[in-house]
Order: sequence, then structure tokens, then C-alpha cells
Amino acid sequence: MIKEFIGTGKTIDEATLAAKTGLNAPMTADVKIEVITMPKKKVLGLFGGCDAQVKASYDDGKREKKPKPQKKKPVQQERKPAPKKPETQKKAPVAEKTEPVKISDSDIDLDYVCAYLKTMIDSFKVENAKVTAKVVDGVVEIDIESDDYGIIIGRRGETLDALQYLTSLAVKKSTDKYVRVTINVGDYREKREETLRALAIKNANYVVRSGRRYSFEPMNPYERRIIHTAVQEVEGAVSRSVGNGMDRKVLIEPEGGVRRTGGNRNSNRRGASRSNYTAAKPDPNREKKVDRADMPKFGKIEVNKD
Repeated sequence: MIKEFIGTGKTIDEATLAAKTGLNAPMTADVKIEVITMPKKKVLGLFGGCDAQVKASYDDGKREKKPKPQKKKPVQQERKPAPKKPETQKKAPVAEKTEPVKISDSDIDLDYVCAYLKTMIDSFKVENAKVTAKVVDGVVEIDIESDDYGIIIGRRGETLDALQYLTSLAVKKSTDKYVRVTINVGDYREKREETLRALAIKNANYVVRSGRRYSFEPMNPYERRIIHTAVQEVEGAVSRSVGNGMDRKVLIEPEGGVRRTGGNRNSNRRGASRSNYTAAKPDPNREKKVDRADMPKFGKIEVNKD
């Protein structure tokens, strides 16, 4: 029986990775890849364009069962319902307390998890990548060692988060249990946490000092939790998450609301310039100007008295 799955992506590699992930074929299966649609770029970045579509398929060796024809049952005559007996109140069964499920190394095939993640990393053309996994307090911790960390981490950890999400889905499907998965590359998680804590404290102090709000870029839930925890250490600042989906981000505000200053800046500037203006004092050494009102219209005329 042939099983297939169609994946989409901006490039053929991304679509191929999505198709293999959705197919979830065994490691020994012969997976066939077929390109359905080639990616097209948008005209002027706005019009047209489409993503690539790739179909992944494999034969599991099982025959497809044909549905058996159903026999028509003879029509039975309707019977009158028997009179109902008065219902007696039954005690609700007491719910049994269930203990939380504990995950150990024997419950999870760590070799399969490492091989699954290694297959996705190889599609990035990353050479000599080593993947190791272990279970610590019910959490699958995966460590990747490679010479090229940039491709695996991606822009602000977006590629690393995507690999972690896909791996957690594969673990959940193979164990039928919810298992938390974390992936780390070259201590990136620790360095990123230190950077986010420093940024959160720095901007929280700015908010308290200026009375204005500050907005971070969109982050995943793990990074937003680090920001909220760090802001709680700064007195006078509060944080909250705004937005939906991938655009959700953290907003830091002063406790009690944003402070607003009244009055117009231009009017204050004009008033200050007028108040600071002082008239120039007359110079006593300067000659006085002649009053032209006392002068004749056609100049000075001399009269001979003799």
C-alpha cells in the first residue's frame, strides 16, 4: 500500500523536508520524492508567486483491504417500547487518582530521535554533525555538535526552534505520550538567555526612568517567559504579552501607567525666549541723531541780513 504526503515551502529543500516530516516513514523505507510545483518569486515583491510543492511517498508492503459488501438485514417490525421503570439515583463513581507518567530512557527510542534529527540536519548540507540525546527529569535533552552552528540556529534561533518542534512531534507520535524536547547547539540557549535577561533589565530601568513604554520584537513563548521573569526584578516596571500567533511580543510599561507631560513644547520655547530677552541699553558715547522733523524741506537756506 502506497502512502504519500505533499509538503510546501519557499524552496524545494524546505518543501522536501516538510514532505518527509509529514510522511513519517520508517528509516529503512525507500522514500520517493517528486516535485509537483516549482517555486516562483513575486513580481516586485507584491504580486503573483507561489511556494514549492513536493510529494514524498513509499510502499509499506501491505495490501489494501477491499471493503466487503454489506448484506441487507431483514426489516424488523417496530415494537412498542416497554414502560420505563422509575430511575433510582446512582452514586457517582469516585475518580481514581492517577499518578503523573514518568518517562525514562526505556520508554523512548533515543536512537530513533537522533536519527530523525540527523536526517533533517543533513538536508541543510551540514557536514560532520553529531547528535546525542538523554532523558533528564522526564525531558529529552538533545545536544548538537557541528562546525557550522549558524545554519542550524538560523535567524534569532528560528531554525533551531523549528527543529525542536518537529522532533517533539515525532517523539509524541512514536510514544503516544507528551514528552518535552529541548535542543541545544554550542550553548546557544544559555547565551541567548543571558542576553535576553540583560536586555530586559536594561529596558525596564529605562521605562522606570523615562515613564514611557518599551516593546520587544516578536518572540517564542520560551523567550517571552525569560523577559517576564527578568522584569519582575526591577521595581516600578511591569510586563505583558501583546499580539497573536507569531507576532506575539512583550511590552514593558511603568507601574501605574505611562506618564504624560502637559503643555505645548513650542509655546514653552517661545515663552522662554521672551523672558530671556533683555533690551539693549543706550550708549552714552554715541552721537545723537538729528531730528529731521525740524529741518526744512529743501535743505538749509541762509538769508543775508545786510
